[in-house]
Amino acid sequence: MRVIESHSTMTKYKYYDNENKKHYHELNGEPLLGTSTVTKVFPKVLTYWASGLACETMGWVNPKNAPLEARIATIEPVLAEIRGYTPEQYLARLDKAYKAHAQRLTDTAEAGTDLHAILEHYVKTGEVKDDKILPFVNWAKENVKRYLWSEAHCYSEKLWTGGISDVGAELNTGEYVIIDFKSAKDVYYSQFVQCALYAIQVEENGLFDKDGNQIGKLEKPISGVCVVPFGAKVVEPKFNWDIEELKTSATLATNLYKILNKNNAI
Repeated sequence: MRVIESHSTMTKYKYYDNENKKHYHELNGEPLLGTSTVTKVFPKVLTYWASGLACETMGWVNPKNAPLEARIATIEPVLAEIRGYTPEQYLARLDKAYKAHAQRLTDTAEAGTDLHAILEHYVKTGEVKDDKILPFVNWAKENVKRYLWSEAHCYSEKLWTGGISDVGAELNTGEYVIIDFKSAKDVYYSQFVQCALYAIQVEENGLFDKDGNQIGKLEKPISGVCVVPFGAKVVEPKFNWDIEELKTSATLATNLYKILNKNNAI
């Protein structure tokens, strides 16, 4: 990657994250569509997960995790408690069940922020502040030649999108890849598409800080994208090398999101 002396560009990108403008990307004073927002056009894969969280607040145990006898033993005290509820108490418990998935997402987002901070520190300094990132650290020591950026801002004027890419790296093979860290247990196609949209933006205009100062440009294109699911039982990077198809998906997803949003359909 070619490093550029920090300066403001004629086309002005800015990023805000405050009470008035939360995770807000802007170009020439106009709001950009967030990169992660585009992935909302993909089918939801967490329906059973969300319903399971709601049921768990009522004492339910997933049959995958316990035999019938253990599940009944767990539900009995909860059932006895519920039988003694007033209608108001029961309604309050149902309200809690209804909001369980939203609360988990909030908790996960906060944990994800901490995880990203720990990983950003490692990429920039080489210091490991938490053992939970060791699976990635050990893989990186064997496969990463150098890091190209960490938490870099990017945008596309053509697609009118903006985002913050976790990491860019050059592998020992010489290939440039975009790496995205997730707290999820699994890797989804939409996450690869999100990375591809970062690739489009970085290749189009380069890398920036939050104030719009350009900090670098790529010397060659991105070859592939990688997602690291830190919520998985076995944490290991997952790659998708079909970068051109992913870029096509990213472009189509962006345009579809704009149409759906315009018609209040998303």
